[in-house]
Parts: sequence; structure tokens; C-alpha cells
Amino acid sequence: MGRGRAGAILLTAALALVPAYFLAGGIAFVASKASAWMDLSTAAGPAADRSRALPPDAPAEDRRDVLRQTPDPGAPQRARLSVPLVAGLIVASLVVIAALFFAQAALLQIAAGAPRPGAAWAAVGARFPALSATVAAALALVAFGTLILVVPGVFAAFAFSLAGAVAIAENAPGFRALQRSWELFKRAWPEMIALIVGTCALVVLLTRGLGRLLGDRAALAHALLDAAVAAAVLPLPVFWSAVVYLRERSALEGKPLDEIRQYIRRSSEPG
Repeated sequence: MGRGRAGAILLTAALALVPAYFLAGGIAFVASKASAWMDLSTAAGPAADRSRALPPDAPAEDRRDVLRQTPDPGAPQRARLSVPLVAGLIVASLVVIAALFFAQAALLQIAAGAPRPGAAWAAVGARFPALSATVAAALALVAFGTLILVVPGVFAAFAFSLAGAVAIAENAPGFRALQRSWELFKRAWPEMIALIVGTCALVVLLTRGLGRLLGDRAALAHALLDAAVAAAVLPLPVFWSAVVYLRERSALEGKPLDEIRQYIRRSSEPG
């Protein structure tokens, strides 16, 4: 399904993934800087207040005590989670997940035989109400699960990983698409988990490793790096997830794969 169509796959996915990763990378970078600034302010604030409270003629022993309690800026600091950092990472993750749903929906059209990226995204536009309702429902459940205990949010992200393809292929909105995604995911869960975990690990390694080369440059540079990594790494795994949907639906319904592809292509056409 993807033989000889690498350019269409990359361009179709990039239209959703590059803007989303650019935005998410900027959000995460700004959140990390805000968290670091708050940690420094919290650490230096009490010592500075005590120093100002000392009278000019305070004994030398009192001044030495204040200096001992002031953290050394050059000493290694223990990593801490803060509200801005956690909130920024959650929002950035939700932005990326939403883009992945849209990219999967468009790439399903490529897998079904859409001739070019424009035709694939036109089909997404024709099913936009169902797809947007599905994305909203999935993001709500993932965010809620992440906030209460993290693990339920991760489980929801895995279970609903085929929901974008379901919404666009079956015109199933909201929770109906999520339920169908879970039904199909259970049939191919080892493959999907390996695909998702492996892809996420590669993206994190590349963004973290290359991000060290940028140092403390502006958020724009880090956001551009994240977008470039996403455009290079994610299209093929997302396309493969669309192929998994087609394969498992074919097996579940007992219909030939080409028949399902033809049905999706014809039923998803605008108008």
C-alpha cells in the first residue's frame, strides 16, 4: 500500500505533524524554563530575605549562617516537578496526540488509494465532524486519566490509538469510534504497543540529544527541531498504524482487504 508512495506519505503526515510539534515543542520549552525560574526564585528567596533582615552591625557569625544556607548556584540541583512543567508537558502531549489522530485519518486515505495528499485531506474535511468529536473525546479521557494517576491516561492513549482511522473510515463519531478502536486494538495490541513505544523512544532520543546541541537558545529553535524530527520519524509509523486498522478490520469482518480499501475510498469522497 505504501510502495512507491513515500513522498505522498511524508507530505500528508507533515501537514498535521509539523505545526503540532512546532507548537508543542515551544510549549514544553517555555514550561521547562518557567519551572527552572520558579525553582531558582524559591531557593534564593528565603536566604535573600534573611540577609536583608540582618542589621548592618550584625555579628559575623550571623552573616556566615545566612551564607551557609544560601544554595550554591554552581552546585548540581535535584530535578523537581513543578506545576508549570507538568501542565506544559500535558498540554504539549495533547497537542501532539490530536495531530496524530488527524495524520492517521489522512494517511488511511493514502493507504486506501487516494492519489495525492490533497485528496486525502479533502476526505478528512468531509468527515471532519466525526473526526473532531472523536479527537475531543479521546483527548478528554487521556487528560483525565493522566491527571488522576498517569497510568489510565497512558492506557487510554494506547487503547484509542486507532480511533482516527475508525472515525474517518466508518464515520463513527466520539465514543463510538473509541469503543471500535479498543475492539481492533485488542486484536493487534503487541504490534501496536511495540510500534508506539519504539517510535516514542526514537523521537525522545533524537529531540533530547539534538536539543543539547542547541543549549539555551530561544524556544523557536527548539520548536523547529521538534517539528523537523516529527516530520522525519513519524509519518511511516503512523501510516503503519492505518495499515493495521485495515488489516484487523478485514480479518474481523471477513472481507477482502481490497474491498474495504475501495469502500473507504469511495465513501470518504467529498460530496
